[in-house]
Amino acid sequence: MKSPENIPFFFIIGRPRSGTYLLRSLFDAHPNVVIPTECPLIVNLYPKWGKTSRWDRKKLLRFYDDILFHKEFHKWDIDHEALKKDLLTFEGHYSFQTLIKVVYLHARSEFKKKEISLIGDKNPVYSTNTEKVIKAFPGARFIHLTRDYRDNLVSIKKVDFEAPYVPLIMYRWRRSAKKLLHLKEKYPHQFHTLRYEDLVSEPEMKMQELCRFLNIAYHPEVFDFWKYRDASFKKHPDKEVKTYHQSLASPINKNKIGVWEKSLSETEVRMADAVVGRYAELSGYERKHKKAPATLKIKALPGILYGKASYLFADFLDLLPFKLLVKFKEAGSVLAFLYNKLSG
Repeated sequence: MKSPENIPFFFIIGRPRSGTYLLRSLFDAHPNVVIPTECPLIVNLYPKWGKTSRWDRKKLLRFYDDILFHKEFHKWDIDHEALKKDLLTFEGHYSFQTLIKVVYLHARSEFKKKEISLIGDKNPVYSTNTEKVIKAFPGARFIHLTRDYRDNLVSIKKVDFEAPYVPLIMYRWRRSAKKLLHLKEKYPHQFHTLRYEDLVSEPEMKMQELCRFLNIAYHPEVFDFWKYRDASFKKHPDKEVKTYHQSLASPINKNKIGVWEKSLSETEVRMADAVVGRYAELSGYERKHKKAPATLKIKALPGILYGKASYLFADFLDLLPFKLLVKFKEAGSVLAFLYNKLSG
């Protein structure tokens, strides 16, 4: 295996329910790529450990304990003692990036692996923390997966990690699109934007493009990922599988393109078009209604203001002590929690 320092890193980013898990499954099936299930280790650990350049045994053990403090990390199917033993061999001058790579290289997959030449990370939360990720991994490459905001709305309304409030969901889509379009202009060689609709319509061609972007060989067998569904599902509780990852059980198809036309009311479509605005066209989508009455904009205002406040609160969390920060982030959206409690 290559030395961890010499293995490049890439990130899959995008709004939740935009096909990021599908893309992660394709790369997980690649024989030369390791990409664990999502756990925001990097953005959570970087404020505390990002500038550490010299590691002794005490620091390495504390770093190891901080990794295990994440609930989602325990889904990675890692031999904890083997990881600890490996980390303790890295006393001396090493970067935060190198230590993170050591951790990721211990993640196991149901797919057969050969020599690992690329490490990946898929986390929708990184689409709102991309600047922090770039600081942590300045040379990394990013695949930005986007999806029609109205289909994204339909999908998010079916799950429970965001309150199904149209102005809020659409504001978050718009903010993500705006930020990532700006970062793509700033780092053109590090960002590759891909529409979900194009991925499921021309999967072989788009996967070949992604492999060229990441400088790895293309392997057509990655499209057999769904045949390993039983092993994949064992990693997730039944409710989580049925709610979030049911698409893992079948080959790639185009069935979820344009579902908004039959699933959303005209009022919801008008609201979505009004909040997203010109970022629809900038992202490759056509609005049905390009003009919004003032009354609609006023109705959208509470959701937009809550969305802005939630991002400010997220920035504040980074100032908290590490364990308190992780606890708050794992608690999820307050509004979603209250909505689900009241409606359940």
